[in-house]
Amino acid sequence: MAHDPDSSNADSSIVAILAWGFRQHPVAELVAGIPEMEGSLVHASSALPPLEMSDRRRRTASPLGTALRPSPLACTECRKHHVKCDAKKPACSRCLDARLPCNYLPSRRGGRRKPRSSLLPPLQGVTPDFPGMAYQTPLSETAGGNPTTGPSSSPVTGKEASSVASRNSPQNAPLVVPDSRFVRLYYEHFHNAHPILVPASSYEERNYPSFLQHVVRFIGSHYSLQVSGDSFKDATMLQLSHSGERTPCMVQALLLYSIFLCARSECSEAEKTFSQATDIALELGMFRRDFATTFSNGNETEAESLRRTWWELFIVDVFMAARPPKVVLRCGNVPYDVPLPCEEYVYANRKEIPPPATFTAFKMRVFLEEDGDARFSRYSSFSYRIEAALILARVLVLNSLPETHRDHLQAVENALISWTNHLPTHKVDIVDMYGNVDEMLFQAHTTIQYAAMLLHLPRSNLRPEFPDLHVPICPTTPLRLSPSCTRHVHDVKATEASKQLSNLLSMRPSAQGYSPLIVSPLVLCGMVQLATSRIHSPECLDHHCNRVVLVLGCLKILSSSWPLARQAQQHLRRAAADSFTSWIESQHPQGAAGLAPASRNDAYKESSADQTTWYSTGGQGMNGDVQSLFSPGMLSAYIDPTCSDPLLLNTMSEFDMT
Repeated sequence: MAHDPDSSNADSSIVAILAWGFRQHPVAELVAGIPEMEGSLVHASSALPPLEMSDRRRRTASPLGTALRPSPLACTECRKHHVKCDAKKPACSRCLDARLPCNYLPSRRGGRRKPRSSLLPPLQGVTPDFPGMAYQTPLSETAGGNPTTGPSSSPVTGKEASSVASRNSPQNAPLVVPDSRFVRLYYEHFHNAHPILVPASSYEERNYPSFLQHVVRFIGSHYSLQVSGDSFKDATMLQLSHSGERTPCMVQALLLYSIFLCARSECSEAEKTFSQATDIALELGMFRRDFATTFSNGNETEAESLRRTWWELFIVDVFMAARPPKVVLRCGNVPYDVPLPCEEYVYANRKEIPPPATFTAFKMRVFLEEDGDARFSRYSSFSYRIEAALILARVLVLNSLPETHRDHLQAVENALISWTNHLPTHKVDIVDMYGNVDEMLFQAHTTIQYAAMLLHLPRSNLRPEFPDLHVPICPTTPLRLSPSCTRHVHDVKATEASKQLSNLLSMRPSAQGYSPLIVSPLVLCGMVQLATSRIHSPECLDHHCNRVVLVLGCLKILSSSWPLARQAQQHLRRAAADSFTSWIESQHPQGAAGLAPASRNDAYKESSADQTTWYSTGGQGMNGDVQSLFSPGMLSAYIDPTCSDPLLLNTMSEFDMT
C-alpha cells in the first residue's frame, strides 16, 4: 500500500500542535522526567510551524531562565486556534508575527452574567420612572473593547471597589418581577370583587390599552410581597393623564384606579378620578341599552364586560356618595336601561352568555309565579347586588333631608326587609355546598346591613364615637327624629344589622379578596357594637367584645395591603380598648390559669336557687343530663352569655318540656 506524503505531513502537523499545547500545560511537568515521553515531545516539537516555534521561544526565553506564566486573557485569534496568548497590547506576539487583527473581549469571570436579551426580553411598560424596577445598565465599553465605569475611566481605589462590589452584589441587585405576576395577583385578589374586565383566561387575548394594563399592574403590585405598589403609581398616573382617550377602556381604567385610591386612603384624588370616569361614561352613553352591543363588535364577552362596567360605576357612585359633605348621585339621575349581568361562573368560564335580563323584569319578579328549579334563578347575584346598592342610595338621600315623613322612612325600611324575604332559596347563604363564597352575593348582603345601620343609627339612642380624621373611614350619621317608632326600636334594629354583618364575616374565613368598599361597613359595624355595649348590661360585654374582635381581625388582614384599612383598624382598636380594658381586667384576675370565675354571669347566679329547686322536682319530664346542661351553676368561663334577656331561664317553667 503506497504511503501518501501529504497525509503524513498533515498528521505530523497535528501531532506537533498537540505536543506544543501539552508542553504548555502544567501536566507536562509530570512527564518531564520520563525519557520516552520527553523524547517524543521534543521530536514532535521539531515539526512546529514557524509561528508556533517563535511563540514558544518567546515564552521560554526569560531573563531568569524560567518559564513565563500564561496570561489569563487571550485574543480572539488565539482562542479560535486553542493556543496560549501572551495578551500583549495592542497586539499579541502571535498576531503580530502573523500580521493578523488582534482583538480582545472583556473577561466574564467573577461577575454575575447578565441575561441575554434574546432569552429575557425587558418588561413591557417599565419606564425609567420606576425606581428599582428597570434592568441594570451595563458598563459602557470603549471602541477597543475595554470596559469602563462611566464617562471617566479613572482607577478605583480599594475602598471604592469594595463599595461598588457591594452595590453590584446579587443581594442588592434590583428585583425584576414579570408583568404576568402582577396580572395574576390582580385576578386572584381584586377581580372577583369588581369583575368588570374580561376573565383571566381572556386577558392576553383582549390586549387592553397600555394605560389600562398599567392600572392592572398597579393594583396587583399591592398584593405582592416583593415589590411596593408605590413604584407603579407615578407611571400609572402618567399613562392615564397623557392618554387623552375617551373610550370605554378609559372608563374601566379610571374606575378601577379610583377604587384602589380609596383603599390607599387618597380619597380626594379618588373622587376626582371617579368623576372623570363618570364624565366619560355619560358622554359615551354607557347607560343606554344598545351601547354594549354596539361597542363590542359582536363579541359576547366584551359586551358583558361593558354592561358590568356601567353597573359597577353605578354601585361605586352610591358608595362614594356616602362620604361627607353631601350626597351626589350622578349615575342614578340618568334614564339607564342597561341589561343585567350574568352569573359569575358563566362569565369566568367563558360559557355561552344567555340573553341578559332587564332591570324592569327583575323588579317585577316578586309579582310573578316562580318557575323552574328552585335551586336556580334567572337573575344573577350581581343583579341582587345592584338592587342592594339602590336601596342604600335611598337611605343616603333620606338621611340628607332635615325632616323625614313617616311614610318615606317606612318605605325604605320595607325595602330592606323585602330584599331579604324575596331572595331565592339558593341565595340566602353566601356559600355553596363546597364552601365557595359568592362574592357578589356577599357584597349584596353586606350592603343591605350597611344600609340598615345607616337608616336606624341616626334615629336611635346609640352614639358611636366617629373618628375625627381627615380621611373619612366611615360616614357620619347626624341625629334625626324618628317619626314612626321610638328610639329604642331603632336601637334594636341598628344593633341587629351590625350583628348580621358580623355573622357574614364569620362565614368567610379569609378576608383576602374583599372589596376596598367594605372598610366603611366594617368600621360602622364595630362602632355600633361598642355603642350597644355601653347601654346593655355588663353580662352582654362578652358578646359584643367577640364581634368587635372579629371585625378587628378582618381589618388587620386588609391593612397589609390597604392604608385605609390600617387607619380604620387603629381607630376601632383604640375605641375598643377604652370600652373593654377595665372590664376584661375585672373579669380575668391574676390567678391559676387566669380564668374568670364560673359565676361571672351575675344575672344567672341570682336566679340559680329558684331554678335549682324547679329542676330538682323532676316533675317537668326532664332527665338529669338536660337538667345539668341548663343548670346555671354549670355555666363556666368557657361559655359566653348571650346578648338577650338575662331572665330567659326563669321563664322556662312556662313551657311544657315533655
